[in-house]
Amino acid sequence: MKLLINIKNEDLLESILSFLSSFQDDGVEIINQDYNDKEEFSEEYIEKNWKELIMTSIDNSDYYKSDEYYIDRAVDLEERGKI
Repeated sequence: MKLLINIKNEDLLESILSFLSSFQDDGVEIINQDYNDKEEFSEEYIEKNWKELIMTSIDNSDYYKSDEYYIDRAVDLEERGKI
């Protein structure tokens, strides 16, 4: 399972990382992934990484599994002339 958490409070971040580090011997791997909300992405990058971008930009993690998500994705691809 992969879990992505956006923590903006540095003090809280240190506490959570310390707690999660105690489980590294049990197979928990901590990967630091800096994410810039203001970053602009090329069409090629979006096409290759659209699922991850959506997963990291919405609060509802069930959205990408829903019918609404597939409809939104199809509409987007149709507008771009990809389908």
